[in-house]
Amino acid sequence: MSLGSAELADLAASTCAPGDRALSMLESLRRRVPFDAAWLALADPGSSVGYASLASVDLPQGTERYLLGPRMAHDIEQTGTNRARPPLSPSDLPYPAETLPTWAECLHPAGFHEALAVALFDGQRHVGFLALLSEATRPPDAAVRRELQQLTPLLTRGADPMRPLAAAARVVGGAAAGIALCCSGAQLPVPGLPDDALLVDGSPVVTIARS
Repeated sequence: MSLGSAELADLAASTCAPGDRALSMLESLRRRVPFDAAWLALADPGSSVGYASLASVDLPQGTERYLLGPRMAHDIEQTGTNRARPPLSPSDLPYPAETLPTWAECLHPAGFHEALAVALFDGQRHVGFLALLSEATRPPDAAVRRELQQLTPLLTRGADPMRPLAAAARVVGGAAAGIALCCSGAQLPVPGLPDDALLVDGSPVVTIARS
């Protein structure tokens, strides 16, 4: 493991507040994968837009508000960056980026012309989304893309809100099943614990837990 990867791994494993940990990871990532601004968001399947901001670097407030809206969620789905795949640049698209509302209405007016976007996955579980934005017009080269792809698992580990729950589940004696209840209303599996018929949405146990 290289020195930069080791630093990012240490940050991903730290026990500081999730937002602080995510910000530190982005600052470390910037030394390996240059960018002018970055946005790291968590997948929030129960919300109306699908994502919740975790951390950003040098991103104007108005731009971040836009990225939290439905047009960004639509464009993430449209470009396939909600699936496990290598980082995607707008130059990879078979159509001009300007046809996407996020680029036409937000990113280009804010001075950004290039980007790398990647979904964060832990196995089959969608953890979040990362966008690295650039004011340059030249597409990112292959070496930068490979570097980001190699570091994506570490970024996922550090951003994953289920990680502390999974650690807690391991020390709860006799825990046989579990789910995580989100503020948005979604139910998510806890890594390391199976689900159970008692924990399905609308069950008495879940209803009491939500009350």
